[in-house]
Amino acid sequence: MGKLVAFVCLFGGVAVCAASLGLLPEDYVIFEAPRAVVFSAGVVSVLFGTLLLARDHRASDAVATILLLSLAAFTGWLTFYAPDGTVEAYLPFIPSEVNDALARLLFGLGAAATFGMAVWAVRRLFR
Repeated sequence: MGKLVAFVCLFGGVAVCAASLGLLPEDYVIFEAPRAVVFSAGVVSVLFGTLLLARDHRASDAVATILLLSLAAFTGWLTFYAPDGTVEAYLPFIPSEVNDALARLLFGLGAAATFGMAVWAVRRLFR
């Protein structure tokens, strides 16, 4: 089951990367984020698939560190550069101003947490 999930992550990540590079017809894919962000999301999926397939603990620690840093960068982008009202459609019972501020706060805390986990993973890697 673990290898199936790894291959789904690998193939899905490659498909997302191909879509962000314009290799798929535009009728199939509609982006609301910059293509670089979509490409990095595909790379994160490929990294996760690689992490699941890694046999060596040092290699998996290195891939996990890169994965955590890329997730921190993505959530940092959502915190500071995402358009207004990005999460507004998902929480309709909260006013839009509070909703946007709450979403940016939560994504900012997620960015800080994943950056902290990446620092911990680097310490573990070089121990």
